[in-house]
Amino acid sequence: MTDKQFTWPEGEEIVYLRPPKEEYYGKLPNFYANEWFPELNPLKENWEAIRDEILAYEKERGAITGMDSYSPAAVSGNDWSTINLMSYGVLFHNNRKKFPLLAKLTDQIANITTVTISVLSPHTEIKPHFGDTNGVIRAHLGLVVPDPYPTIAMKVGDEVRGWENGELLMFTIVQRHSVWSRSDKRRYLLIVDFVPKVIGDRQNEICTKTLGSQTYIFLYKRIGLFKHFPEFMVRFLCFSFYILWIFLLPIQRRIKLSPI
Repeated sequence: MTDKQFTWPEGEEIVYLRPPKEEYYGKLPNFYANEWFPELNPLKENWEAIRDEILAYEKERGAITGMDSYSPAAVSGNDWSTINLMSYGVLFHNNRKKFPLLAKLTDQIANITTVTISVLSPHTEIKPHFGDTNGVIRAHLGLVVPDPYPTIAMKVGDEVRGWENGELLMFTIVQRHSVWSRSDKRRYLLIVDFVPKVIGDRQNEICTKTLGSQTYIFLYKRIGLFKHFPEFMVRFLCFSFYILWIFLLPIQRRIKLSPI
């Protein structure tokens, strides 16, 4: 790493985490400098318009509730709600119609792989967990941050930081991380994952391999037999799901199939 730009650490391999053992021992930092990724500047420049579109949606349709995830992190206290527009390249076509400005803005940033609206209820904690892969960096854009650090904050590795309205907070999702709000008001963020341009030629591979791993995790958490498979069988299944997604992802994006 340098102070001026992001560089991929020497010897760092792209990994895909899955249970029962989820650990990361790579060289990527906990947090990143915003200036390393100028391609995300349009999100900062339009943060108020993004916020207003989300709040207008709530005014018309009611508060955002529910979780657009098949394997969400554990939560205590109240609720954590999300709306996906994209997840590792899978497009949530109906949701994109509800937030056309956000869809248009994020479509202009070619290396974005995930777009999610995230709403954290007052007095809620997202328990420590690991993300899917070090092949993406996660960015949080503050939209409605009612209280500063440390009332509302996140911990990545051994570092703790808070959010600010209109500012990006970027971190490595395969590091162990957690979030809390001790505020009396709801916190709104835009979450985007993106593949850093230094490994941009592997973007499709990263998306499809992650989707393959997520498919395995979905079955692992719901079918007891999957918890007893030996490692070679797990590897075979994840590879098979990866091959499936190589063919399924472009079809899903093009003909507007609902996410599986």
